[in-house]
Amino acid sequence: MNKYKNKSNISGKIIHDSRIKHNLSLEKLSNKLELLGVTLYPNDIYLIEKEQRIVKDFELMAICKILDIDTRKIKEEL
Repeated sequence: MNKYKNKSNISGKIIHDSRIKHNLSLEKLSNKLELLGVTLYPNDIYLIEKEQRIVKDFELMAICKILDIDTRKIKEEL
């Protein structure tokens, strides 16, 4: 599996921090994603936040939309 700085993604911490800021559980975020047509189970989100799972571009865009994350912030992590 490809990794960058020994991580499967660079957005996990930003996603986690924003989810907590918005007071959303993993399950609630999963449910909101489902409404946008994106299926991510709570465990998938957990693995993304722990930087142990690759995030597909459409998953990331949906998460950013729900959590009001500016995608430029993620780019800064590079």
